[in-house]
Amino acid sequence: MSKNKLLSSSLAYTIGNLLIQGLSFITLPIYTRVMTQEDYGNYNLYTSWVSIFTIFIGLQISGSFSIAKIKYEQDFVNYIRTSTSVATIFFVLFSIVSLIFHDFLENLLGFSIGILIFILLQGYFSHLQASLSQYYIQTQNTKKQLSLSFFMSFGNVVLSLIFLFTLKDDFLARILGGFIPSLVVAVVFLYFIYKNNRKLLEKSYIKFILVTSLPLVFHILGHSLLGQLDRIMIGDFMSSKEVAIYSFGYSLGSIVSIALMSMNTAWIPWFFAEKKKGNEELIKKYKERYLIIAVFLTIGFLSVFPELVTIMGSNDYKSSRDFVVLIVVSCFLTFLYTFPVNIQFFYENTKFIPIGTMFAAGINYVLNYILIPRQGIYGAAIATVASYLLLLVFHHIIAKVKYSYNEISILGYTKLTVVVCVYGVFTNYFIDNLLLRWSGCLIVFLILIFYYKKDIGELVKIIKKGEK
Repeated sequence: MSKNKLLSSSLAYTIGNLLIQGLSFITLPIYTRVMTQEDYGNYNLYTSWVSIFTIFIGLQISGSFSIAKIKYEQDFVNYIRTSTSVATIFFVLFSIVSLIFHDFLENLLGFSIGILIFILLQGYFSHLQASLSQYYIQTQNTKKQLSLSFFMSFGNVVLSLIFLFTLKDDFLARILGGFIPSLVVAVVFLYFIYKNNRKLLEKSYIKFILVTSLPLVFHILGHSLLGQLDRIMIGDFMSSKEVAIYSFGYSLGSIVSIALMSMNTAWIPWFFAEKKKGNEELIKKYKERYLIIAVFLTIGFLSVFPELVTIMGSNDYKSSRDFVVLIVVSCFLTFLYTFPVNIQFFYENTKFIPIGTMFAAGINYVLNYILIPRQGIYGAAIATVASYLLLLVFHHIIAKVKYSYNEISILGYTKLTVVVCVYGVFTNYFIDNLLLRWSGCLIVFLILIFYYKKDIGELVKIIKKGEK
């Protein structure tokens, strides 16, 4: 990827992801108004457990596809077939154990055995969907990858709405809305994998699959716990209504993360390529511009989120405004965390990555345990910010010590975070005063534009060149 096309590619990733993910956000006002808070909260607890179960069911085997594509390029489909068989065998064993100990799991999850079966099946289907998605990514079939994402998102929305207006049980309606598209994709994927060769396992691949994938389990588990523990613990300490309010606010605040992580998707291949060439000055130059874009996007979202709360949710969800700023800050910290982590991926030393995420998840659990009983859902949001801040600090230290990382200094992180936090406090203080809040936004934008006018001018030129 050329440097002139980097930003335009980033823009394309961002727009594509926003359009696909936007389908879910467009229907959010319907869900929050049609479903009771209890059903909405229970569904979010359900999806939280699905994401955790998926990690163990699939062993993160799809995470090995990028390396396998290089190592077994001529036999890539056979590799995927074996990896799918391994995951399926493990799914069967995991399900048997889960059903034997269903009493314990029912108490832990807070759901009946019927919902537990749904969780197990959807966890397996989610793994197969991830495998198909990774296959398209590694074979650079962008159109099919986007089509798959669109089908899943669109199918979920359409079926959920149909079931919500035809079934009496709103909780079951939402489960079926996501379950059926996952089932369809799973069947299509299994047919594709086994239609020409029904041999289940190639012994030569099994060791590579397990050695490559198992370390990723702890990394992804840590991230999943960071993203889901708050909702699960709110459900334990409070009620599904509070889960609903928190999930709504979290989903709204995470909109900014879609844009920021899409930027990182475009950044990584360009960064790796330029890093190999030793173009440190060029990396530094472009890094500054990326950070400018990230700050602008974050501040822009902070300026309008109170209106989004009103539009996307009913009055029952108005209290979510109190903590959305904290969720946005945590998303921004997650974006900053990718810089030192990318360094570790570049040097192919990922052993500290699962350590960092599990450490942050442990801290998140402790803070949630302390803060939720005292501060409620606001305490969960504080725990989220603190955990991601510690995750950033941990990986910065690792990158600094092992690789003399200096692309962003501690002072640089602090400046960026302070700008976002101060503006977030300002937004929250004038949350009911639209005129002052938007006037403040305009002033801040003008100051930033003046301060970074040279970089912004070059950004415009680069985007135009990339389009050509």
